Amino acid sequence: MAERILIVDDEEDLRYVLARQLRKDGYQIDTAYDGNDAIEKMRQTDYAVILTDMKMPRRDGLGVVSAARELLPEAEIIVLTGHGSLENALQAFKAGNIFEYLLKPLDDIAVLNTIVARALERRNLRLHNRQLFEQLQQAYEELKQKSDQLIQQEKMSAVGTLAAGVAHELNNPLTAVVGFAQIVQEKLTSKRPANWNDTEYERLLRSIENLVQGAHRARDIVSTLLRFARSSRPEARTLVDLHQVLRDTFMFTEHLFLRHGITLQKQFTDETPTILANASRLQQVFTNIFINAQQATPTGGVVTVRTVCDHERGGVWVHVEDTGVGIPPEELERIFEPFYTRKQEGTGLGLSITRQIVEEHGGEIQVRSEVDQGTCVSVFLPTTSVSEQNPPQPYLPQSLSA
Repeated sequence: MAERILIVDDEEDLRYVLARQLRKDGYQIDTAYDGNDAIEKMRQTDYAVILTDMKMPRRDGLGVVSAARELLPEAEIIVLTGHGSLENALQAFKAGNIFEYLLKPLDDIAVLNTIVARALERRNLRLHNRQLFEQLQQAYEELKQKSDQLIQQEKMSAVGTLAAGVAHELNNPLTAVVGFAQIVQEKLTSKRPANWNDTEYERLLRSIENLVQGAHRARDIVSTLLRFARSSRPEARTLVDLHQVLRDTFMFTEHLFLRHGITLQKQFTDETPTILANASRLQQVFTNIFINAQQATPTGGVVTVRTVCDHERGGVWVHVEDTGVGIPPEELERIFEPFYTRKQEGTGLGLSITRQIVEEHGGEIQVRSEVDQGTCVSVFLPTTSVSEQNPPQPYLPQSLSA
C-alpha cells in the first residue's frame, strides 16, 4: 500500500507542482490550503509524511507541527518555507519532530523525492524497532511467567518435603494425645466422680469430647500432609479419589468460610470418581478456587461445592458456586491471563496456574458469572481419555440460568 503524504501550503500552484512531483514515486497525496484545513485532514487520515509551509493565513506551520505531534506522533515532518531564518527554524524544531527544514524555491525539485524517501525510511525503521521491542517485552513476560511457575512448583516440592518431616514428627505425640484422651473420656463416661455436681460433670464431659475431636482433627491434618508430601512432585500421579482430594482441601480452607460467616455446602455424587492425578496439584487448584469464592462472597452468603459424574464424556465435574459479587463481562474474559488480578494485593497468577494444572490433567476449567448474582467455576477432569471426544458443554447453575 502506497504511503500517504499531506502537502500544506497556501499557494495553489505550488501545491500542484509538489503533488505532481511526489506522485511520480507512487505516493498518495492530499493537500491543504492552510493550517486549519491540514489539522482537519490529520484528524481523519493517518499520514506518514507531512510537508508544510510556515507562513499561512488562519493557522501557520507551527500550528501544523504542534497538531501533528499530538494527532500523528509517528509522522515525519518536512518544512518547506520561503521565510527561512534561524529563529523560525528553532521554533519549528522545538514544536515537533522535524525531519528536514528546506527553503523555497528548491534548486532541484527532484531532491524532494529523495528527502521524502529518507523520511519514510526513518519512520519505518522507528516503527520496526518499536515492534521488535514489543515482541521482546512480550517474550520477557512469557519467560517471567514460566519462571514464576517453575518457582511455584519448586516451592510446592519444598513444602512437600517439609510437610513429610513435620507430619512424621507429629504422628507419635498425636497418637498418644488421641489415645489418652479417649481413655479419659471412657473412664469419665463410665463412672462419675462422687464429689462433682451435675454442672461440673457435664462441662468436663463436653471439654473431653472437644479434646478428642480436636485430636482427631489434628491427626487428619497430619494424614493430609503426608498424602500431600507423597505427591508433591508435579509429574507424580496415582489413582486418587477426587472426593478425598476435596475433603483434604476442605481441611485447610473450611475455617475461612466459618470465620467469615459463609455457609459451605457439599453436594457429592454417590459415585466414587477415581482419576489418575497428582493429588497435591489438584489441592492447589481447588484451594485457589475456594479462596476466590470465599473472598467474593459477603457474610451470610453460601458457597456450594458439587460433583457430577459425566458418563457420556468419561469424566467428572466439580462445580464451585458462590453467591458473591460476580465478575463484569469485560473482566471475565481476562481472569485467566497471567498477572491480571482484581485484588489489590494479588499476583494475578492464581487462576492462570490453576488452568495450567487442570489442562495438565487433560481437563478444562470454565467460569460463568453475573454481577451481583454470583460466580460458578466448573472444573472437568477425565476419568477416561476424552481427547477424541467433543469438549464438555459449560455448566449453567440454576441461579444463573434465569
